[in-house]
Amino acid sequence: MRILIAAHGFPPTHSAGAERRAERMARWLATHGHKVEVFAVEKLDEPGFRVETTTQDGFTVHRLHYDIKIGDFFHNLYDYPPAGEALREVLAQGQFDLVHVVSGYLLGGQAIHTVRDAGLPVVVTLTEYWFMCARLNLIQATGALCSGPESDEKCMRCLQEDKRRFRLAAQAAPAVMDVFWSFADRLPFAIQQTAQIHDRQQTLRQALDAATLVICPSHYLIQKFGEFGFDTGRFTFLRQGLAAPAGEKPVAERHDHILKLGYTGQIKRHKGVDLLVDAVIPLLDSGQSVSLDLWGSETEEPDYVAKLKAQTARYPAIRWNGRYVGDKVWDILAGMDVMVAPSRWYENSPNVILEAFAMNVPMIVTDLGGMAELVEHGTSGLVFELNNADDLRRQIERLLHEPGLLAQLKEGIPPVKTIDQEMEELVAHYERLIQG
Repeated sequence: MRILIAAHGFPPTHSAGAERRAERMARWLATHGHKVEVFAVEKLDEPGFRVETTTQDGFTVHRLHYDIKIGDFFHNLYDYPPAGEALREVLAQGQFDLVHVVSGYLLGGQAIHTVRDAGLPVVVTLTEYWFMCARLNLIQATGALCSGPESDEKCMRCLQEDKRRFRLAAQAAPAVMDVFWSFADRLPFAIQQTAQIHDRQQTLRQALDAATLVICPSHYLIQKFGEFGFDTGRFTFLRQGLAAPAGEKPVAERHDHILKLGYTGQIKRHKGVDLLVDAVIPLLDSGQSVSLDLWGSETEEPDYVAKLKAQTARYPAIRWNGRYVGDKVWDILAGMDVMVAPSRWYENSPNVILEAFAMNVPMIVTDLGGMAELVEHGTSGLVFELNNADDLRRQIERLLHEPGLLAQLKEGIPPVKTIDQEMEELVAHYERLIQG
């Protein structure tokens, strides 16, 4: 088969969850005899528009360079015609059997319609909530968790409160802002933004409805899209697999009795890293035998990172280890007792949980979204209440003071799907769609 994978970024430049997923898929398909190309956004702040085509890991990668702020920035985020035209040219040259869009962020609208216009099946793997939320993750500008896009006016308010002129008031006095928006949503600027949001929601809903197949790595994701009226008849559940080390799991040599906690991922507020820090510091202050290792890029929200580093500066047991790449994650996990995912948003199917389980490391996670779907409280890990650092601390204390609990959780960890198992399921879907 000839498969084109489209994503909003691709390693090595971009290496978050969706980008790494696209890379794993491309590598597996290429090594199993399929012809693969990748179509991805490389830079969003470069004047003009160009496509850079290179070879990487044995397959062709087409990287887009452009300035997304030229023209209507809000519209360009979800429907950028030059990107659609570039994709059309790649499709004309490649004679593909199928296109697989990962996430849909930046490329979703024009990519799906361009592929369908070419008469090809298009598969979309959802990794977050881009098709219903302009902020991607259903986190409001105030930091509060959003239930979903009940109205265009609600989304308008959220985007406006992300702007400096409303941000502080929205955070400090939400009740006052409730009163303000009860009449301000009829002002010209609000009417214009609401119309833009309506156009976005309609465009992306129509695009996702045009996909031949929509893959969701969690049942929760299907439920959430169905809750807001998306046609989930073509949605199917397919948990992602991992290329984890085979054989006996390595364990780092230990000469202490310290409970080693770990975090890997983005160091951002919506990931809840501050909750983890706030939970661990009281334990250290009371002399508990615990340590915390934090792994992740420190440049994406520098002010947030700086504040946390200042807060933890006098605690040598809290270690900042910086960015990690690729297979380094297995070395990290080999030295951990427990991993923590304290996210504030409806995580879909976090790799960090599956990676930990593959190394027989239990998880502590927020009782929310796809995290709670993966981690069974008291069996394969522990869950804590959203935004409750005290409850997170209590779950950690259980591991410190309940004999046998850690071993019990290790015994309860379920098997993790391999990348081969995932991709064999995916290829079966490809073959069915191509034949159909």
